[in-house]
Amino acid sequence: MKYFSRLTALLSSALCLQAEVHVPWELEGASERIAAHRMGDIELRVRLPEGIFVPVGTDFKLVQTEHDFQFGGSLAADWEVPKKEWYPKFKQQFANLFNYATIDFYWSVHEKKRRQWQYNSESREKLDWALGQGMRLRGHPLMWHEVLPDFLTDSERAITAIESDVMHHVRRLLEGYPEIDEWDVYNEAIGIKWRDKQEGIRRWFESVGGVNAVSEKMLQAARLIRPDARYILNHYTDLDKEYEEQIEHCLKVGADFEVVGIQTHMLTEMDSMDESRLWRALEKYARFGKPLHLSEISIVSCERFKDWDSYNAWKDKVNASDARGDPRPTLDSTPELELYQADLTRDFYTLAFSHPAVEAIIWWTITDLKPWRGMPAGLLDAQGVPKPVYKALDQLINDQWRTRLRGKITDDGSIQARGFYGSYSLSITRADKEYMADFRLSRSNTDPVEITLKLK
Repeated sequence: MKYFSRLTALLSSALCLQAEVHVPWELEGASERIAAHRMGDIELRVRLPEGIFVPVGTDFKLVQTEHDFQFGGSLAADWEVPKKEWYPKFKQQFANLFNYATIDFYWSVHEKKRRQWQYNSESREKLDWALGQGMRLRGHPLMWHEVLPDFLTDSERAITAIESDVMHHVRRLLEGYPEIDEWDVYNEAIGIKWRDKQEGIRRWFESVGGVNAVSEKMLQAARLIRPDARYILNHYTDLDKEYEEQIEHCLKVGADFEVVGIQTHMLTEMDSMDESRLWRALEKYARFGKPLHLSEISIVSCERFKDWDSYNAWKDKVNASDARGDPRPTLDSTPELELYQADLTRDFYTLAFSHPAVEAIIWWTITDLKPWRGMPAGLLDAQGVPKPVYKALDQLINDQWRTRLRGKITDDGSIQARGFYGSYSLSITRADKEYMADFRLSRSNTDPVEITLKLK
């Protein structure tokens, strides 16, 4: 036993891994901000079908059926799950938490030969299923310099031909999938600097004029095709000054977009958010006057890497195994770190939910089955079983932040209460008959609502 403990310690040291114990965040003022920004006054006047107001003292029940806030999850990362017998259960678990789904459109996955787009059946099934659940959809992405077919990276190909393909691709997605009205425009555009300068996509990118010019060009092109859609700028770190410059440029030239996206993949100490860093990031990007999406959240239940060098060495190992078709090396999820993951997630979501500029929080990898980068950051384990983090989010989203009320009609037909913004169902039982009606509580409409019930 001592031998194995020593071996584990040595391996951890070699990989520069860091285990954690979560120190609870202070969350000063979070509860008050949530009450102020996520809740409103319910004022109803309720009539029976025959037109008379419901009498004083009648019992009522109010149940919130949907959130206005976008609690999101990605259907773009768990590639192996649709092949598993527990896939139907996975979808139930996803729908239990989320009302907003990221749908993948990675270019090389769906276009092996130029101009022969074949959106695979599994991706299409996920899209149709999420749509059938009434979820809002986010297309990911219109453009990215990763996961590209060979004709986009060809060092010999003409820049004009590459641009033609890029613009054709943008049009194909926007026109081909009208059910999706939110899109990442150019995902992580600043990261192009890590690509080979001789690659076709890098040469095209530089010929346009770099990050700011490409962002402007892409936004303008997308807006001409789908002026009604919402477009998202998105970057992988909150610390990159170039991202602020990208946003500022688009605002200055009128290349309009609707959302600022901030990713938080907490795979290393360097990338991890503590309370002060998260709040500073939200305040920094809120100053642009756009809604914020925490667009890709990863909080791992394994040991994190202390620095980027050790993480990059691990990433190279994972990528090499994937390229060979070997089993993906994966760090262990431990019971202790699963509790850490749950506790940190609870605080992270609470602080983010309390900030008035945040419109959506999107969890990235849902399961630990062949996890991204080989680091388990799932809400479910590799067999689809909920981890403590899933239960923590369930408690927040479906209990603490969801309104359920019982009471009695005051005055004639009057109900006054306070609840989270979203959709509601009202039910009343009178004279052995059950009546119901639906309504919405919206930040944009604070006027009293008059409702006529229907027999259930």
